[in-house]
Amino acid sequence: MNKQYILYVDDEEPNLVAFRAIFRREFNVLTATSAEEGRQKLTDNPEIKVVISDYLMKGITGIEFFESILDKHPYIIRIILTGFADQTAMLDSINRARVYRFLSKPWNEYDLRQTILSAIELYDARRSIARHQKELENSFKNLNSFVHKASNEMRSTLVSMHGMVRLAKMGGDTEMEYWPLIEKGIMQIDLQLRNIIEHYEAGQEIRSVSKIEFESMIEKCKQALAAFQDFSNININSNVKTEEAFYNDSFRLQLIISNLMNYVGDQINPEKGKINLDIEVINVKGGVQMMFTDDGIGIENDQLSGLFELILSNGNSQDISLYLVKQAVENMSGTIEVNSLPGEGTYFNIFIPNNEEVIHANSTN
Repeated sequence: MNKQYILYVDDEEPNLVAFRAIFRREFNVLTATSAEEGRQKLTDNPEIKVVISDYLMKGITGIEFFESILDKHPYIIRIILTGFADQTAMLDSINRARVYRFLSKPWNEYDLRQTILSAIELYDARRSIARHQKELENSFKNLNSFVHKASNEMRSTLVSMHGMVRLAKMGGDTEMEYWPLIEKGIMQIDLQLRNIIEHYEAGQEIRSVSKIEFESMIEKCKQALAAFQDFSNININSNVKTEEAFYNDSFRLQLIISNLMNYVGDQINPEKGKINLDIEVINVKGGVQMMFTDDGIGIENDQLSGLFELILSNGNSQDISLYLVKQAVENMSGTIEVNSLPGEGTYFNIFIPNNEEVIHANSTN
């Protein structure tokens, strides 16, 4: 087990020597003879979890030293050592400098060791809570953006459909020309609703792991999308070379394939009037590599960095498809890369790990 880093600040060198001699086998002990040196040690060693300081030092108190490091090092646990049993000073240090413990000098080796160990546990807990809070904030932000965008797109489509219905009612014999547009609008709304459902279901942690047959899955995705998108101008070629059995979440894999197909459907080059999509799946170490290559309109370089983000202003639904792809890949602990040349096409490279050990583990239980 790696030794944890702690810092002891005291302007009396013999105290530092004694402390280091006692605790160096259990911890990575750093020492400083002044507040200025202590601040530098904290800057140079971000691994430090606990800082112990003498209460009275030349030109500064331990409380003042701790106050000076609060902004830059908010998670570090602070312990004061003092020879004075001043209750007012103790309360003041807790309120002003967020001191964790106030120990008397000369300190007891056992008590100080237990205090340091408890402080390290508190530090780890604080960092874990802060990390999970940040993850929750990002999740809520992404969810709000997703729902906001999908709702705006559905409302925009409904407003257009309502206008077409009103024109059809006023148009007499010309009303039939609006039915294909209304049908397309209905399919767009249905697609957005399916995206919302898939976004929710893909976010669930518990998914079933099963053996994946990529050829049949690709065909199944194509047939499912055919009801919502015209594939007459899309030539899909699949090349699956998976000699080793592959196990993972079939739902999320279908989500990835379907949404990439849906994205490619919007990339037809007007000059060509059609688009080719090559899907290749091969075994690699630890999983499979899925490559999606098209010869569509491509992506401008300045748009690549935010390709998988939810963009609320451009009215385009493709970013929802790619957002769902990225979420599904990350939920399966995979990776995704994209390269593109404007006017020539786009290449997606996806790695998904093999979860075969989950099947074996379940079969032995």
